[in-house]
Amino acid sequence: MRPRPYISALVLAAVLGVPVSIMAYGFLAVVAILQRSVFVGLPHHLLGGAAPAWWPVPWLVLCGLLTALTIRYLPGTGGHSPAFGFTTGSGPPSCRELVGIVLAALTTLSLGAVLGPEGPLIAIGGGLGALAVHLVRKDAPPMALTIMASAGSFAAISTLLGSPVLGAFLIMEAAGIGGMRLSLMALPGLLASGIGALVFVGLDGWTGWGSFSLALPVVPPAVAPTVAMLGWAVIMGAVGALLGWLIRWIALSLRPVVHLNRVLVTSALGLLIGLTAMAYQLISGRSFTQVLFSGQDALPELVEHAADYSLAVLVLLIACKTLVYALSLSAFRGGPVFPSMFIGAALGIAASGLPGMDLAAGIGMGMGAMCAAMLRLPLTSTLLATLLLGVDGVAVTPQVVVAVAVAFVITTVLPAPGPRASVAPDGAGSVHHRTPLTVQHATEVSSTGRSTGRDRRIAWLFIIGSGLFAVGAVPWYAGAVGSRWGAATFFVGSLFFTCAAFLQYREAVDALPVAGATRRHAFWVWAPRDPDWLAGAVQLAGTLWFNWSTANAMAVNLTAELTEQRVWRPDALGSAAFLVASGVALRAAGRAIAGRPRPRVWKIAAINMAGSVAFGISAVAAFIIPATGDVWNAQLSNLGTLVGALCFLTGAMLMLSPGSIGVSVPVDRRILP
Repeated sequence: MRPRPYISALVLAAVLGVPVSIMAYGFLAVVAILQRSVFVGLPHHLLGGAAPAWWPVPWLVLCGLLTALTIRYLPGTGGHSPAFGFTTGSGPPSCRELVGIVLAALTTLSLGAVLGPEGPLIAIGGGLGALAVHLVRKDAPPMALTIMASAGSFAAISTLLGSPVLGAFLIMEAAGIGGMRLSLMALPGLLASGIGALVFVGLDGWTGWGSFSLALPVVPPAVAPTVAMLGWAVIMGAVGALLGWLIRWIALSLRPVVHLNRVLVTSALGLLIGLTAMAYQLISGRSFTQVLFSGQDALPELVEHAADYSLAVLVLLIACKTLVYALSLSAFRGGPVFPSMFIGAALGIAASGLPGMDLAAGIGMGMGAMCAAMLRLPLTSTLLATLLLGVDGVAVTPQVVVAVAVAFVITTVLPAPGPRASVAPDGAGSVHHRTPLTVQHATEVSSTGRSTGRDRRIAWLFIIGSGLFAVGAVPWYAGAVGSRWGAATFFVGSLFFTCAAFLQYREAVDALPVAGATRRHAFWVWAPRDPDWLAGAVQLAGTLWFNWSTANAMAVNLTAELTEQRVWRPDALGSAAFLVASGVALRAAGRAIAGRPRPRVWKIAAINMAGSVAFGISAVAAFIIPATGDVWNAQLSNLGTLVGALCFLTGAMLMLSPGSIGVSVPVDRRILP
């Protein structure tokens, strides 16, 4: 820390804070303008009112398509994957990589994916800081490059988190900066951060677009901590850790599937996110925007009107936000902070009615626990929760500290989520998933254990069939295309189910013991004692019943008696067959786990069992009342079909994981994209 070079670094950091902050403010402004234009202005202009529930579906598909194309074809893979939290050690991005980072983040944040802007801003600020050093002095030492890149990152998120100091603290804790290195980097970074905060305030007053800082205008009053609150803090910490583990498990488990066909799978994930947001609005009557986006703009409204939310709506909001957050982490580009805080705040509001619980304390504990579970940065998580609550944050600090500590400890104790992967020495840029897993499908587990082209065809047939069932169950779709075309959508989807089920049945026949080798060449065999064969045969029968049911549903002017006989009865039989096949598959998966470690077998079987249960509920709700000819509960029937189709779609997508089919997926040499 020689005086003259260090003073030069301070001056350069102060100067750098101005352009970096202007670019960061401009990026956030463009994101906000695009969000309002697409989800508020455009539907008002085209439809003459607020956006309908189906509005986010096509935009999220477009979001997945554009983001995947950017990651695939532009340098830098759009930045690092947010599923791993804040990663360090790869150095600041180059100028060529900054273009892909900006475009991937812009499409992700503007079109509705559930991630925050902090990750891209850190990368953009670091890249611009490194560029400034190269422009001033091309032979600058590595430490100078590191200092200025950090200063650029400080400036880029100077007020995004509500406090320039908090943004600086986040970067320092994520990078593990300490000792003399902390002394060298802290002052230039804080100086750039302070300059950036002034620039943000000035641009807010000049443009009127807003400060884009996370803030709560209305904060519930806090009360002094009690023993009961500290007890609830322990529980909130445990719940936050488990929920965070679930989110990361979903995200990391889907990443190998994304690598198989990034464009197609990311677009499909966008479709799932849009359908989830649509379902939330249809069920709760509240806007789909609460489920989409980072949650930065929706959080103040949620806290201010916390009393207006029933427990059921809050649970639905947490479930939907958790799912779309995990899906977004797996394939899109952004930061993990803001969605974690939104889910944590919703958890705190839902728990505020418990005996001895306070609303302000619940919000603080929920946000702190979720941030600790997702970021694994305990000090930053504590500051995020307490500083956001302002003056009342001081009163809830003890509870927040307990919740954060419990969440962090449980997170470190829990097993690492997602598939185990290792870099193969014989393939630069490849990740080989070495855990041998048997191929699975919507209701059955195969025992072949080999990677075949037929396995992949089976998975894709189930994906297409499940997707068509999910689309057909959406209320606006039938209203838009008509009941006959809606029934045709189910019929085509059932044909894909039947094709996949037949291939799966043949795979089960081929996998029969060697003693039955002579009969494996027969077209049909009888082996009810083999669980794989039994599940495949029952499932195939179920799909044939679905074919008959959906084909008859396309007919018009059927009487109530004929509808009950030709539509409802085969539908009920098909649903019952799926339940039986799923039960056999789940039992076989449990035995497989007892014999040797194959955890994904049981996980996918459990997901598919849930889908079969949902199909069963749908069949019961679709019962035709003889006296009137009406469906007993059409809404519950559609919801059951939608949930079941999404479960089957999830199970089929997990079948494509390299951990199941034994293939390699390309990765960036520096970091998993």
